[in-house]
Amino acid sequence: MNNIKTIVIAMTLLFTLNQLSAQTIINSDPDVNNRVYLRTGIEPATMLTLGYERKFDIGFLNQNIVGFAEFGSSTANFSNNDFKIGGILPVIEKGKFKIVNNLNVSAGSMSAKNFDSKRFAAADEVAFGIYGVKRFVALTAEYENIFLNKIEHSDFYKETYYEDAVDGWYKGAGGRFQFGLEGGFTIKKDIDVYSELKLPFTEKLNSYRGSPMHLNLGIAYRF
Repeated sequence: MNNIKTIVIAMTLLFTLNQLSAQTIINSDPDVNNRVYLRTGIEPATMLTLGYERKFDIGFLNQNIVGFAEFGSSTANFSNNDFKIGGILPVIEKGKFKIVNNLNVSAGSMSAKNFDSKRFAAADEVAFGIYGVKRFVALTAEYENIFLNKIEHSDFYKETYYEDAVDGWYKGAGGRFQFGLEGGFTIKKDIDVYSELKLPFTEKLNSYRGSPMHLNLGIAYRF
């Protein structure tokens, strides 16, 4: 059981490190409804993510929501990947100042020497910032919880460490907080460049060992 707990905690760390806010300036541009983006970052593994955003008008709320879907993979091992869908909604707007909520769910896979795994998570991020049509800057606070894991132990693990290891579904090992700063700007009317710096913490607000901060850089095309 201790071996299973160690594996699940390791998975939690690896999966939750692959996160970047989908907060964008697409909400602030009335002439833009779509955006495709590519980003890379050190979290601490080097990740590459491709995503798409679409703005929808919610008539009865007199509000826009940006839906998004993205797929990310470790550049060192493409078997380690993550798929995420969610929605971004400004909840408070005072001129260019906005409080923006990003609610999303994700599913990921990871392959390692000792096990293969899948995980399912839900996350919510709130951003407080200045959002213009062509530039933005915001402070962010996020919580993500991995609520379910599926673990399949490798033959190597069973032969070397624990031959009675049981494959199956396990409750997730909790989650983590992230606090950060993000910003971006638009060049030539339709090319977005943005970056994000985040500090990760455990649920007990302890720092992650070996990963004091995460840095991501992205480029996007809006249309």
